[in-house]
Amino acid sequence: MHKQIEQALEKLASMSSARKEKTRAILSKYVEDQMSLDEAYYELLEEELVPMPSRCGMYAKVEGDEANLKRRIREKLSLA
Repeated sequence: MHKQIEQALEKLASMSSARKEKTRAILSKYVEDQMSLDEAYYELLEEELVPMPSRCGMYAKVEGDEANLKRRIREKLSLA
């Protein structure tokens, strides 16, 4: 999940304005603790803002440093 959210973050600048706004809205809710990491990820999937993982390529949920992920999102959103 972290990896796919980070990939979406990296592609933010090259997205169309509509996709960029949807992505920014979802990630903003996540960093403001209005939704969990899981909720943000599944909303990005539903909006087709991150690719649907193939069954064999699904990532296991890694208990990573969410504070670091949120920091990176805040930095990217302030630049985009």
